[in-house]
Amino acid sequence: MKNTKTVIAAIFLSLPAMASADALQQQVVDAAKASAADDLAFTQSTRVERTDEATREFVQRYNPRGGAAKWTLVRIDGRAPSAKEIKDSAKRSGRARNPSYSRIADWFGAPATRVAITPTTVTYRFARLPKGALKMGSHDASANTSAEAVVNTAGRVPFVERVRLTSNAPFSMFMVVKVNRFTVNGVNRLVDGRPVSDTTTTEFAGTFMGKPQTMRTRTTYADVRTAR
Repeated sequence: MKNTKTVIAAIFLSLPAMASADALQQQVVDAAKASAADDLAFTQSTRVERTDEATREFVQRYNPRGGAAKWTLVRIDGRAPSAKEIKDSAKRSGRARNPSYSRIADWFGAPATRVAITPTTVTYRFARLPKGALKMGSHDASANTSAEAVVNTAGRVPFVERVRLTSNAPFSMFMVVKVNRFTVNGVNRLVDGRPVSDTTTTEFAGTFMGKPQTMRTRTTYADVRTAR
């Protein structure tokens, strides 16, 4: 019996650390919460590639001080947009949550495993995201999504520098869309000492109305500054 207990203890001691949120995770969550979601202006450029469709490119400016028109479409497929395109884009964008590093706080405190440590980074793996952390339209994909995040610990305040989200199982949306798999790769950087979004790349594969579909988007953020 004693040997059995010793073996069991050794097994548990050899497992990677897992907890609801360790001290570093809590630091990251606290810093993300302190990063207001609506005080930064930026230029967002998005390139969209879809099955059997021409590649589209959109450039928008975001200013939270812009009143009802926070989003402004400035370029579409390399040309100036029409008045109708500007109006339609503002209507669609107005319903979306603006990209913000503060969203990290929605899920980074969930149970996780440390899988790698270097002098300046700690990498965490999340088996699934907490409810409500990742929504696609009205569909909550959180339970079907795992994550791996690299925390930069080189500075005074640690932040998530890179994150990769991966679907764990196929799921359906809106009755006509089936997502077989998706990945989201995000990179964050520091601007004036605070973390902001730099690049987000998403890849989807599935079906629409029974027909195979793939989509890849790459979004970059430039001219990030405090809104005035």
